[in-house]
Amino acid sequence: MEFVVSRDPLLRFEHLLPSLSRKLLPCPVEGRETTYHFWARNALYHGLRFLGLSSGNKVLVPAFHCRTVVEPVIQFGCEVVFYNIHQDGTIDFEDLAGKIDLQTKALLAIHYFGVLQPVQQLRRFCQEHGLFFIEDCAHILCGDIDGEAIGSFGDISIFSWRKFFPMPDGGLLVRNRDFSQASIAWESLDVWVQMKIIKNLIEQAMHDCTRQGKKVSLPPDTDVSPSEILSSEDGNENSQVTANNQVAEFDYSQVNWPMSQWSQSILKNIDLPSIVQKRKDNTRVLFTAMSELADVHPWGSVGETSLCTWAFPIVASTRRDLHVKLRKRGIQAFSWDGVIHPALALEKFPEAKFLYEHLVLLPNQQSLSQHDIHLVIEGVKDVVSGGDCSQQAVRS
Repeated sequence: MEFVVSRDPLLRFEHLLPSLSRKLLPCPVEGRETTYHFWARNALYHGLRFLGLSSGNKVLVPAFHCRTVVEPVIQFGCEVVFYNIHQDGTIDFEDLAGKIDLQTKALLAIHYFGVLQPVQQLRRFCQEHGLFFIEDCAHILCGDIDGEAIGSFGDISIFSWRKFFPMPDGGLLVRNRDFSQASIAWESLDVWVQMKIIKNLIEQAMHDCTRQGKKVSLPPDTDVSPSEILSSEDGNENSQVTANNQVAEFDYSQVNWPMSQWSQSILKNIDLPSIVQKRKDNTRVLFTAMSELADVHPWGSVGETSLCTWAFPIVASTRRDLHVKLRKRGIQAFSWDGVIHPALALEKFPEAKFLYEHLVLLPNQQSLSQHDIHLVIEGVKDVVSGGDCSQQAVRS
């Protein structure tokens, strides 16, 4: 399905040109050792190894998650213990404390799309209980907390920059402790994988040339197949590597792959400050508009100007298919209802269940024009005011 308003930024041919300068790859936390991986899930896997975790150790993971953060922990040999997340996205510290035993070695906390976790409190909590602190920053491009960079608080932190840029791959591992004895046995990408990446990038750039500057209107509701309105973050691509791969499974054969040279070239060629500013501008416009609606509201601290988030989160408390209606109208909204790890007993976490069902993520990427943002706002207003979404009572 071709979306009128995409969540993915445009790829331009100039992004693919080799950088003529010796420009270093940008990093989210200045001065910290950073490694560049094919996937963020691979970065997490290696982070667990750097922390010295071993098979049988337990890692605390939030019940509200994408399964891509759970699989690396399981594949590493650790046991995942889920803890509760409140409806506002904050950590339930009482539930968290009750999940710790002698085998618990690490706590993973996610800075959600617009919700920053209390990092100083988490630091103290981990110190008191002898836990490593893993800071998941996959939904944040950059920002700060009290003047310190997001991603600088955990023993390690994980970023997923392929979500923000037109890159086929790209995850980052930031090490905030000295792991001088640790190393990664990098493996070169197979030739056929590199060729497929090049092919897909050229096709994507050609396609995006036709998208650039095009001014369109929202279509009316149309009948589309369920596969065309997948609401989840990660679809079910059969191809191993695509130009915008959304595969959610952990593939151990790829764990030692570095970020591809093409993604590195794109990172060197982008104008990072202008991208950050454009996303922040889009976020402010969406925040103002969504704050004025009765049936939906912005989630968390997404209105904070210091944040540059992957998507704009809104909560539709009495509606469960707002994102589906928006996708049918050509707006690539999505949710996490299709990316829950099967190991999670969702019935034990009603607040996480609420978020899976009612949190909707709107596009706010840097390629969107003012007209595109207007279409998003008017699309939400139209769906909400039209009363054509399925409604049900929700217990808070």
